Amino acid sequence: KEENIESFIYVVNGSIEVVIGDEKHILSDGGYAFSPEGIGMSFKNVGTEVSKILLYKQVYIKYEDLEARVVVGNVNDIEYRIYDDMANVFIKDLLPTDLGFDMNMHILCFEPGGCHPFVETHVQEHGAYILSGEGMYLMDDTWMGIKKEDFMWFGPYVPQCAYGVGTENFAYIYPKDCNRDVSL
Repeated sequence: KEENIESFIYVVNGSIEVVIGDEKHILSDGGYAFSPEGIGMSFKNVGTEVSKILLYKQVYIKYEDLEARVVVGNVNDIEYRIYDDMANVFIKDLLPTDLGFDMNMHILCFEPGGCHPFVETHVQEHGAYILSGEGMYLMDDTWMGIKKEDFMWFGPYVPQCAYGVGTENFAYIYPKDCNRDVSL
């Protein structure tokens, strides 16, 4: 348990037991859990195979008297929705959007040929883990090919955009700050 630290775990494959406070959950492929600051999280492999997980931790930014809460789910139970009116780009939001949360985790999915229609930049730095398919990703002034199991890290204000290539949907999971102003 770390003060002011919130944690998110995602099971790429395998089976793990996650303990958050006094709650135990068994997560399998696509399962995830969020632990608010001050509660802590522990986990262990409970399957017969090696499990692959993503673990993300960050300092929680408080807002008034609001708090985040424990969230446990599986991405396979969430429907994709169209992302920013792009007919061939879809998103899954894994955490609630209420003001107690200062972050969200998303899965962004591009059909082959699906793309961002613009180059974006933002103050937040974050990573992205490729869950499926292949894509081309613009980072700063360089286009690079990326594929399943690659990991990227974006610094603040780095121009970026992506498009899917090949025959399989190109999807990645990434954290995003929300509901708070950036400290300058």
